[in-house]
Amino acid sequence: MPKLNKQNISNLKNSPGLYKINNCSGKPVYVGISKIIKHRLQSYYQKDDFDEHPTKKELRKSACGYTVNYMSLSKAKKQEKKLKGKMKFNH
Repeated sequence: MPKLNKQNISNLKNSPGLYKINNCSGKPVYVGISKIIKHRLQSYYQKDDFDEHPTKKELRKSACGYTVNYMSLSKAKKQEKKLKGKMKFNH
């Protein structure tokens, strides 16, 4: 599991898919989809957003790593729907 940091994220493809953010124990705590996963994961470092959702702030505190599965958005949405209820930060 790669560490959730700017250097690792910068190496990702500009592609759609599903991503999971993991805590330091390696357990997934958030699942999401994006047209460009690289940009979405980079957004977790934009701390200057005054309207930032409180869940994102809390997630940032416990996030240590991530996993990425590149796939079509339609397939990613189906997988996200199955996994969302099991994740701590998906409400």
